[in-house]
Amino acid sequence: MDSILITDQEIGKFEQREDGVYLALFSDVRERFSFEEVRREIIRKGVVNGDFDAIHQVWEQASGEPVKIAEYLERYDTLKDKYISVSIAENEMEGYLSLGVPEGLVEILVNDVLYKLYEYGVEKGIDEKLIAKLIEAGQPVRNAVVAKGKPVVNGKDGTVKVLIDLDNSAKPVITEEGSVDFRNINLIKIVDQDQLLAVKEPPTPGEDGYTVTGRIIEARPGEDVPLPRGKNTYLAEDGLQLFASMIGNVFIEGDVLNVENVYVVKANVDFSTGNISYPGDVVINGDVKADFSVHTEGSIVVRGTVEAAELVSTGGNVEVKKGIIGTQQEKKAKIVAGKTVKALFIQEAIVSAGKDVVVGSYILNSVIHAEKDVIALRDRGMIAGSTVFSGSCIRAKNIGSVSDTKTQIKVGKIAKGDVEFKAKQLDEELEVFVDEEKQLRKRMEFLELLKKRLPQFPAEKEKELVGVIAKTKQLEKIKEEVVAEKKDFEAKFIDQFGVERKIYVLQTLWPGVLVGINEQVRKIESRQRRIVVTLDEDQIEMKRLIMKEATGGKSDIEEEGEDEATGGGE
Repeated sequence: MDSILITDQEIGKFEQREDGVYLALFSDVRERFSFEEVRREIIRKGVVNGDFDAIHQVWEQASGEPVKIAEYLERYDTLKDKYISVSIAENEMEGYLSLGVPEGLVEILVNDVLYKLYEYGVEKGIDEKLIAKLIEAGQPVRNAVVAKGKPVVNGKDGTVKVLIDLDNSAKPVITEEGSVDFRNINLIKIVDQDQLLAVKEPPTPGEDGYTVTGRIIEARPGEDVPLPRGKNTYLAEDGLQLFASMIGNVFIEGDVLNVENVYVVKANVDFSTGNISYPGDVVINGDVKADFSVHTEGSIVVRGTVEAAELVSTGGNVEVKKGIIGTQQEKKAKIVAGKTVKALFIQEAIVSAGKDVVVGSYILNSVIHAEKDVIALRDRGMIAGSTVFSGSCIRAKNIGSVSDTKTQIKVGKIAKGDVEFKAKQLDEELEVFVDEEKQLRKRMEFLELLKKRLPQFPAEKEKELVGVIAKTKQLEKIKEEVVAEKKDFEAKFIDQFGVERKIYVLQTLWPGVLVGINEQVRKIESRQRRIVVTLDEDQIEMKRLIMKEATGGKSDIEEEGEDEATGGGE
């Protein structure tokens, strides 16, 4: 027979010789066309009796040399059209075959059906095994699905999974005894530096589909979703992980995760917030109610008042904008600061500061310990009914009162009585940490027991257990530091404060006040005005006050008019 182009491009040819039919495929055919494409093109030309096993070998060799593949070529017989009917679904996703039962010598082959399918444009998703079964059954067939397209699979959108609990609803701690602790409700979400916050599953491109006619249906790629990167966070190099860049409180704001070293309480510290324990700074816009506590390594700012509560800042300042007021009973406010304590006033409180204690109005019925200065120079500037120790200087407008309330003022290095005073302060500070550590250890033991008994330990409980263990270790370290300070504080105070030891009174020093400098103590017998108490040759003396010296050189303290001052006689 004459040469026949296998496709629109000449990739091979048939040749009819006396001894049979030969097929030659050119050398680059394997690079350009699959065997199935070659086979389809041969059947499309109407060749229905080809030895496709032999043709496959020719395709594999693709030497360009003619190879015998058959004795003769048989073309599709159009008489078979009355037995073979093909149709296509409107959406082109299915191809249908209807078969009649052949009569006489007519025989329907699989390749006959393929020829008709190709003729109607059905080229992909053809089930040849099903076609063979239908033919072999010899029964009429109506609209059998013999070709299926591939549905398009659109890409999945990217997803973000946040790995930390951001639930801000109050969750009171249930103790191992079954009681509920409403003061510890775990509202603060603290993360460590470099802690993994969220992970992203990137979008997928999807998979293209096709119809039985070979039309490609392009997939819609998934949409990307950014990780919620906010303040003090960073992304991994692949952009699929979000980490905290610092230790702090993690919260979501504006659809992004933020980490801040400052924890802000929008209102009061009370049953709505529970006790607060936080490694960074804490700002409280309201009050700290009685019997609640705020513990931090950073600074504490309270914009309202502090009732009979505990504020502990191991490494920072404590500032109370509207004053500290405990109760008249045993429950006093307890304030401990690694640095300075500032308040509008201090009443019914026990205060210990690593540096200064500064009040705007008065100190009343309190115990104050400052390793540096105690200052009360604004408004009334009064210290009364209190025991006050300063490692350096005390500056006040008025000390004592007309009613002769018991007031003790001491500055300088430690004397025997001050050893007991400081020991008491440290014991009270230590007691705060010991109580908290006990609570944490009870909770830790309860969670560990729960973990052993439950077949599957909840993930949120596992997170809580990890946090409790870390916090317990932190408290152990702080407690060790306080114990160490208690052991050597006497030498520390003697060595540290050797510059200035004076008591400045800008207005009145009332009778009955005990004043002390270093080891020397003196009781004031008569009212003194505008004086400075100093130590002169191991004797407590009172001298006329120089205002600039008393105020530390500050000009915003109003000086009174010339008034009498007593120099030391009583």
